[in-house]
Amino acid sequence: MLIFAAGLYSIQYLSNAGILQKSLENISEKATQTTNEIENKVSTVSPIQQPQTPALAQLYQYALGIVNKDRKGHGLPPVMLSEIGSAQNHADDELKNNYFSHWNTDGVKPYVIYTELGGKNAVAENDFYKYSYCPSVICFENNFDPYKVIKEGENEMMYNDSQSNWGHRDNILEPNHTHVNFGIAYNHDRFYFVEHFETNLISWQALKLNGNQLILNGKYHSGYSLYNVDIFEDPSPKDLTSNELGNVSPYNKGFYDQGNLVGVAVQRTFDNSRYVECSAGKIQLDTSDGQKKCVDYILYDNLSGPNSIDMVLDLSKWLSQGGSLHTLYVTLIDKNGSQVEATSITLEDLK
Repeated sequence: MLIFAAGLYSIQYLSNAGILQKSLENISEKATQTTNEIENKVSTVSPIQQPQTPALAQLYQYALGIVNKDRKGHGLPPVMLSEIGSAQNHADDELKNNYFSHWNTDGVKPYVIYTELGGKNAVAENDFYKYSYCPSVICFENNFDPYKVIKEGENEMMYNDSQSNWGHRDNILEPNHTHVNFGIAYNHDRFYFVEHFETNLISWQALKLNGNQLILNGKYHSGYSLYNVDIFEDPSPKDLTSNELGNVSPYNKGFYDQGNLVGVAVQRTFDNSRYVECSAGKIQLDTSDGQKKCVDYILYDNLSGPNSIDMVLDLSKWLSQGGSLHTLYVTLIDKNGSQVEATSITLEDLK
């Protein structure tokens, strides 16, 4: 499940008129797992009564239908089925390695796998898990009905999500989501249902790294405007065991965030004004919790017209360090003035 927590910050810059202040808002995304694991008493259906396992394509279409039914019931447009396989990748990894976490056994978060598998915009994860148990020493194989469990998972995330601050529901009902890809993996003991909601608002003609130079060229939907560009850092990937994923912080916390904010890209001014630096090459961000953060910054020129991005970012301040993962977040503003995360692209995995 996803909880969206706004981290508000502002930047000061100097102009001929004196000190002005530019407010930026960074959407910090958290995804929280279901805290109530739904226990399922063991089924005594014999193997001969077990229905034929449906193909994943059928289950995806079924899941898409119930998601869009929930969205339609709240006056929202439908999402389309994405071809990215990031959710299925996560569900398969969870089943194979017997764990439940938003991190995976490679030690990375959902947006890293999304980028690795070809995603070019933003992704946000819901993760539902159901397990069976034996009420006695004599156990029979449990036979999950996948249609029933998918529907149950969706209902839990929509209507029984108060312990997660309704984050799963908010993710399902996010107005700016355009696509979704699903992960469905199960055996006789465990069932995983993963939703990766995507915000595909930017059509990229170019999104690639040339050394440390990131080339960005694309058009975003009408009704939106460019807001800010941030760089976040995560630790290097490392192999994790199911025990670590289930019992060691931060992997077992039930949520994930964007990592650590290490840089911002701000538009170059054309009136001889300059940004106030807290130290050489760094800019001060005043966060919503009253803290001040001094981070590296770079300037960009957006050479495009309306609803377009055409810029080259010199990311050598971050990418030349090596060892860590860096994720680019482009934030747009929608017609209602709300900030919309439009990318969550991990640069080291960008293809």
